Formats: sequence, C-alpha cells, structure tokens
Amino acid sequence: MQAQAKLHTIATEIINEMDREAEITSRLFEIIPEDKLSWRPHPKAKSLGELAMHIAVLPGNVAAIAIEDVHEFAGIPKDPEAENREQIQAIFAESFEKAKAIVRSTDDENAVKELQLVANGKTLFAAPRVGFWRTVLLNHNYHHRGQLSTYLRILDVPLPSVYGPSADTNPFA
Repeated sequence: MQAQAKLHTIATEIINEMDREAEITSRLFEIIPEDKLSWRPHPKAKSLGELAMHIAVLPGNVAAIAIEDVHEFAGIPKDPEAENREQIQAIFAESFEKAKAIVRSTDDENAVKELQLVANGKTLFAAPRVGFWRTVLLNHNYHHRGQLSTYLRILDVPLPSVYGPSADTNPFA
C-alpha cells in the first residue's frame, strides 16, 4: 500500500506559520504585568494594554478584510485597554481561530487572486491575497509583537525565547 501524499496548499502553509508564531505570541501575553496595562513608553504610543489588545484582535480582523476581493477600508478602530491577561489571551484565541478558518476556506485560486483595499475611491493596497496575508496578517503581527517585547524589556520583565535565546532565557541550555 502506498502512502498518500500530504496535500499542501497556499492556505495550509500560511496556517502552519500562524500556528508556530501564535505559540510565541502566547508566551509574551503570559508575562504581561497586569498592573502595567495602562503604562505607555511615550505619550504618543499605545499603552501596554492597548498594544496587547491590538495584537490579540489583529489575526481575525485582518483575515476578515481579505474575504472579499475589494474591501472598503474605513480606518483603524481605537484599541480598547485590556483589563487583564486572561481577557487578552481569550480574545487572541478567538481571533486566531477566526483567522485560521478564513484562511483555511480559501483555495489556491482565490489565494493568488488580487485583493484591493480601497478608501474613498483610492486604492491603498493591491496584491494577491496571499501577499496581503504575508504582509499584514503575518509581518504586521511580528512588528507589533516586537514592540510588545520592547515594552516588556523596558518594564524589566524577563523575556522568553522568541526565535532563540533572549538575555533571560536560553532554550538551548
């Protein structure tokens, strides 16, 4: 009997990366100091709680934008202040599962089909859907997760490993 080849689609490759990265994001959420949620490193910066909530809602909100071929962009809503870690983690889990379901339901033909973000008749972004996923769903998340780790470092919170050893944690030791 011959083993069946595993079917790899564009969506499964994106989901595999999402799964790997969600573990890292969750590790950072677990160490957010709840007494510092309103702290911000600069008056123009998001608070720690706002940044965490932005990261938590990002997967589901971004994936939902890519359902239609043309999305009318109405702006970015203000991020609410998180109440506690449990809320952040629960919202992230729900948002993450929503994003995975949307990506999983996209076949390769639609994954390479052009997606446009439009505001007031002006095209803000046009690329294959997979390019949007890569740029906004994944890379945008990594950017904000880097901000979160910087906030935590400034607050003197020992950081877990992200892609290798941190100054505080060595997964290879």
